[in-house]
Amino acid sequence: MNESTHHVTPIDIDAAASTQARSPEEVLEHTIGVTVLGVSGVHALGSAPQRLAGALRTAIGTGSVPGVRAGTTDEGLVVDIAVVAEYPTNVTTLADTVRTQVQHAVGQLDGEEVTVNVTVTDVHGPFDSDEDAADKVNAAADKAKQVVSDAGDRAKEAGEKTKAAAGEARDRAAVAASDLSDKAGAAASDLSDKARELGDKAGEVAEQAKATAAEVGEKAADKADDVADKARDVADQAKDAAADARDSAADRSEDARSTTADATDAALDKTSEVVAGAREKAADAVDGVADAVDENRASDDDATRASSGDGRHAEADGADVTVTVDGGTVTVEVDSDSDAQVVVDGDDVATTEK
Repeated sequence: MNESTHHVTPIDIDAAASTQARSPEEVLEHTIGVTVLGVSGVHALGSAPQRLAGALRTAIGTGSVPGVRAGTTDEGLVVDIAVVAEYPTNVTTLADTVRTQVQHAVGQLDGEEVTVNVTVTDVHGPFDSDEDAADKVNAAADKAKQVVSDAGDRAKEAGEKTKAAAGEARDRAAVAASDLSDKAGAAASDLSDKARELGDKAGEVAEQAKATAAEVGEKAADKADDVADKARDVADQAKDAAADARDSAADRSEDARSTTADATDAALDKTSEVVAGAREKAADAVDGVADAVDENRASDDDATRASSGDGRHAEADGADVTVTVDGGTVTVEVDSDSDAQVVVDGDDVATTEK
């Protein structure tokens, strides 16, 4: 069946638009609902449960049209419609008529392609009554309104209690803030006073420290002067002692030199005397030896004579004479056929013959 076999009833879009609609979707669904209800043979939109649910939604202010659902898919706008037919209307003819009317009405709104699916959920006969369903819908709507009203009253009461609690909390917070402010001010004042006291004490301590440091510095300077004076005195004393020691050492050195020179002169004089005496004694001893040799060698015509002197040596006809002076002792040795020795020790003279 095509559109040419159906009578298209123009729809007053302005009159069909719901005054309570809050979105374009709600406007579209309301317009489709009015269009469907205007088709001859349509007893009601949706099933009984759908109408009950719609009444409840309308009662709580979120109403929508029962039996009408519109949505957009990749293929365009899709509208699903559920209706109750009047007996003895042909169900197929009714569905085609509803589809044609809805397509026309939606085309008046935005001109886009629309797919309309129509479902006949029930047939209302002459012996069927709508009073039970209407009473149920009205009762449900009244109950929903009462629930909404009660909820509104409770919400209002809760709002008033919340407002009162908020005011009380604000007052308590203000009092607490005032107390805290006062306490903070008092604490700040105390801290300021203590800080000033600490500052004053710190100034006093600084002055005392400064005075103590000055006093210690003066004492240290005086002590340093005393130490310096003592050090200078000790240095002067050391210098004098060194000069005295140097002078004393010089005097002692001079005395030692004089003493040494005197001792040396005396030793030399004594040595000269000893040597001279030894020479004389050696000469005498030599003469004695010579006499002894002459006496012991009567057959010999030659005689040997030895003269005195340190380490003097003489030869006479095969006889050797040696004179040795050791300190104050003079030794004369004669080496011949008959050995003889003469020792002169001081004033003593000893003659031996081997």
